[in-house]
Amino acid sequence: YKIEIPEQSILTRRLLLTGELIKSHTMHFFFQAFPDLLTLFDEKAKVTNQYELIQYNPQLTTFAYELIKIGNDIDKLFGGKAVHMITSVPGGMIYYPSNKTLSLAKRYFQKALNNLEWIIETFINLFSSKTPPPEYNVDSSYFISLHNNGKYDRYSGILGMRQSRLDLTNFLLKNYANYFDKDPLLYGININQEEEAIVGPLARYHIIDNYGLDSINEYLDFFSKEWYENILFANFLRLLEMYNELTSGLAILDDPCLNQRMKLKTPHSINDSDGIGVVEAPRGLLLHHYHLNKKQEVDSVKLFIPTELNIPIINKMITEYGQKLYEKSGDLNLVKEKVQMIIRAFDPCISCATY
Repeated sequence: YKIEIPEQSILTRRLLLTGELIKSHTMHFFFQAFPDLLTLFDEKAKVTNQYELIQYNPQLTTFAYELIKIGNDIDKLFGGKAVHMITSVPGGMIYYPSNKTLSLAKRYFQKALNNLEWIIETFINLFSSKTPPPEYNVDSSYFISLHNNGKYDRYSGILGMRQSRLDLTNFLLKNYANYFDKDPLLYGININQEEEAIVGPLARYHIIDNYGLDSINEYLDFFSKEWYENILFANFLRLLEMYNELTSGLAILDDPCLNQRMKLKTPHSINDSDGIGVVEAPRGLLLHHYHLNKKQEVDSVKLFIPTELNIPIINKMITEYGQKLYEKSGDLNLVKEKVQMIIRAFDPCISCATY
């Protein structure tokens, strides 16, 4: 329909994306990634159940639970509901926050930022001096993500693709099929290359030039180059992404257009038979492509879901490592335990991948 989304709607949607990111990233970090990191790097501190995890560091537990709640509260404030939000509609938003709502949101964002700074410093103290296991390396994969002139941006921009630190290939969303596509009968995507693709925090890190904050660059400096192409690094990058978006969110909340009322444009005639949209979901590139026939009926749908896109690289890594470990140990239970940790490092969402 060629409708231009109002700036107020774009900013509010960005706040909703941040709330979602906080919930998703924090739950994965605390309940899945953190126990695995302790197991990998500090056997003495290994936690074997949720009760031990909660008691391991009470301050960490408190801050993590507060972050999850804040993520829900942010989405409820601006989305009407914490899950399956109702204020975002095609063409814009049907909700305009009051000054009271914006003031409350600022307190949420600042509290979350304070918690996150402590968690980031704790992560650095525990793990930055360690060397990640090589079986978690993804150095030959093709990283694909959205970026905005080299800056971190999950809502708008162009697509980028590169292998390791080789030259970056940029392309517009409408031209994506010239670089990758999908077979509906197979998992993942076809990129006309021998290696698998990877999406998510690690891919975003390799595609962007920087996060736009000096403090994030300082945090990154604590880690050696061995981390940069290791999927375990995504666990730290998730913390930095939350930090980035909380900082940006505080600036958005000061924008005077946020609570300005405006009438959304009504769609009239169809201008294009193809509708393509993309954002960076917490787990990676999320792309939808719909095609209309002459009767203006949807006759073709392509959904690029982050977890589905990562399945081939996950399968490759666990197969190669599992075979080597079994040949060495002959212990099938040990193999199952170890490959599960590789899978969890990608933060797969099974329900997302079953579209």
